[in-house]
Amino acid sequence: MNKMPKKKILYIHHGKGIGGAPLSLLYLIENLDKQKYHPIVLFLHHSEVVDLYKSKGIEVIDPINEHDFPHTKIWWLRWYHFPFFLKILWSTFKTLFFVAPFWLKKIKPDLIHLNTSSLIAWGKAANKLKIPVIWHIREPLATGYFGIRKKIVQKCVSKYATKILPICKNDSKPWELNSKTNVVYNAVDLNLFDFKIPGKNIITPKILFLGGLSQEKGTLLIFKVFEKLLQTLPDAKLIVAGYFYVQKNSGIKKFLPAQKFKKEVNDILKDIKSNIVFLGPIKNVPEIMAECDVLVFPATVGHFARPVIEASCMGKPVVASNLPPLNELVIDGKTGFLVDISDIDLWVDKLKLLLTDKNLNKKMGQTGFDFATKKFDVKSQIQIIEKIYSGVLGELHGEGKIKGGSKTTLE
Repeated sequence: MNKMPKKKILYIHHGKGIGGAPLSLLYLIENLDKQKYHPIVLFLHHSEVVDLYKSKGIEVIDPINEHDFPHTKIWWLRWYHFPFFLKILWSTFKTLFFVAPFWLKKIKPDLIHLNTSSLIAWGKAANKLKIPVIWHIREPLATGYFGIRKKIVQKCVSKYATKILPICKNDSKPWELNSKTNVVYNAVDLNLFDFKIPGKNIITPKILFLGGLSQEKGTLLIFKVFEKLLQTLPDAKLIVAGYFYVQKNSGIKKFLPAQKFKKEVNDILKDIKSNIVFLGPIKNVPEIMAECDVLVFPATVGHFARPVIEASCMGKPVVASNLPPLNELVIDGKTGFLVDISDIDLWVDKLKLLLTDKNLNKKMGQTGFDFATKKFDVKSQIQIIEKIYSGVLGELHGEGKIKGGSKTTLE
């Protein structure tokens, strides 16, 4: 009996650095049935994540140094980015007519899997070549100034995707009535995020923040909260992981909103620096989580937070902003607390409670573990995605129909 040839899947990743999107894609690829599928990853840009994928034995296409069309709440182009916006448009044009067709014809994938909403040129090029497109939606779309760019992305995804996979209900809203849409929650590999990993220091109360320097992820907010918390818990430590580099700008740049944010961060940092541990970008997230008592995610813009579900899988309670879709990831009062971003005092109270009441900390951690391991286990996610792959490829080759209808999975 002849063995069925593996289906070649080309994954396109847009960003730089080790963050939620590339790690989510990595866990997906690592857990795929390699007897059925042959994954290849094409990166738009070079960063340490490329080397991470290579170290895992995953076939990687060298970065092509072209841009996507970013328009999410975490990253969208403001008026002062206009010169870069022109560069984005030129790169989109090149990708659509030259770059994407070249690589798609060279690799000849059975399926293309896009790792963000902003890869519209790749989606259209694949559709033109009749290659089915799985389109992962990992961030909520930004509205922008007039909503024009949002409509463009929304329409392109709707038109060129074979299946649309938002990672939560909130991110599915632009396509929630589209029959192509299946909500598939991000997942955690429980072999990596194991609650049995022992912590070494159980004396000093430690808070973990995995946002680096980011206005959207709430660096300024957590610094303000931590400054006030130190008044009653002077031995507390804030562990900050991620990129943290404050560049001083002169001229007109120093008046831009981003520079005002950085100045405010620096001003507070002077008074709390001795209680903060800066780790920079890290790969050993489970070991760092094991060292801490509570994880914070003080986002000022609501988006799916991988660290939240990872912390829950490790039995750590979470204090997060009361914004969607964080309210899909934290059960308020049971697995942690959801707090309004404007209520500094309540942030302080909830953190102090979890840092001083060990019984409550342990109880919430256990409830979070039960919730997260049931809802966000990577094995369940892979079963759903492989079923979608099989259905799409089966329909393409006339082997049967896949059912439509907007629905949510991993519930």
